[in-house]
Amino acid sequence: MSCPQKCPECGSCEIVDSTHYSESHVVCSDCGFVLSEGLITTTISEEANLHEVKYTKSTEHEHPSKSKIRGFTRIRDLCRILRTVPIVEETALCLYEKAYDHPVYHALHLDKKEVMVGCSVYIACRQNNWPVTIGTVCSLLNADQSLFSKLYLSFLKELEIDIPAVDLADLVKLHCGSFLMLQSSTSVPPKFAEDKLKVVERTVQIVELASETWSDRTSQR
Repeated sequence: MSCPQKCPECGSCEIVDSTHYSESHVVCSDCGFVLSEGLITTTISEEANLHEVKYTKSTEHEHPSKSKIRGFTRIRDLCRILRTVPIVEETALCLYEKAYDHPVYHALHLDKKEVMVGCSVYIACRQNNWPVTIGTVCSLLNADQSLFSKLYLSFLKELEIDIPAVDLADLVKLHCGSFLMLQSSTSVPPKFAEDKLKVVERTVQIVELASETWSDRTSQR
């Protein structure tokens, strides 16, 4: 069933009439976006000249929408879970704001804007050589990987983002480097310590084998 009016901010159909300072407004009850607003006078000079202005123009500062603020919060939470360095979080926040304000993504529903959060964090990780996979991000957001992939490719095109190619060995080295047992530390007993180069070599072999197996199974379908 199609809704008569859809919010351009979050894609919701929950559009209601609201009265603010005795002026009629049409707003989205999900994200608070104002679709249309009444006219008010704000100063004595404007009243004397019968000059009416919109309510939003009468306010001194423009505040981000609830939906955008929610996205910023989700990015910070996701970066804390992934234990990223500060530059990854900063990059992800900038990417999300840029995408959020892009006309192509204005009509996305809330569930797709959640995927926008994941795309922003994933791209920020890739740009800053932080090891993470699409599967990991989708699992943390409970997001569909096919939807994530489509939105990710759209990000690269619409925002003109350049992503460096990933070398499998480099990705494995970065990931293995985060494990304490592969580092020289007094808190790790010698019998539990592992040689990093040997672990990286074995891991690359296993990942390559898994990749070949997956390719074979996919071609048989």
